[in-house]
Amino acid sequence: MFAKRSWAEAFINSIEKEGGEIEEGLNTLIALASGELNLISGSSASEKLNTLIMKKMVTLGSPSGAQIIAIRFFLLMIKKNVMRHTTQIIGEIKKTLDRKRGIVEASIEYAQIDAITPADESRIKEAVKKWTKAAEVNLKGQLKTDLIGGYKLRIGDEVIDASISCQLRKMEACLSSGTCGQGTTPAMEGSNG
Repeated sequence: MFAKRSWAEAFINSIEKEGGEIEEGLNTLIALASGELNLISGSSASEKLNTLIMKKMVTLGSPSGAQIIAIRFFLLMIKKNVMRHTTQIIGEIKKTLDRKRGIVEASIEYAQIDAITPADESRIKEAVKKWTKAAEVNLKGQLKTDLIGGYKLRIGDEVIDASISCQLRKMEACLSSGTCGQGTTPAMEGSNG
């Protein structure tokens, strides 16, 4: 399994050690990865690229410490033949930065009949903040017609499934197993009957 977290931490730690701006380094890395350079691999190619990139950076102005580290990191990725994992590494860098800043990413899937209003969104963000002790919550909504009604909230690896389709699956399992009415109800699992 690829160690994306190790690569992300190495990138962040290198920039922090030099006292650079991580966002600036990340933006440089994203720019390098989104160009044609990401198709190149091998150690000899990385040496040639180093010269080309540095020349280009000088023509644009003197590169900052964070930009130089991002360039070196990008070249190391080419040399170590991990360019196919660039998206994963960049995603992990963003997640790590968000964790350090106390920002939580959450998504909510909802049925058409339960469209999220701005007031609902605000209440959900406040509840997630309280639950996770986050400084900020980035909430993304998505319409999912297969939910029938209700919602499914994802916070990191946690999922709160309050959809009607989930409740129907629980009820079906309960009826199939013959355990209904023995202290729990399918719609309110975990509560005493």
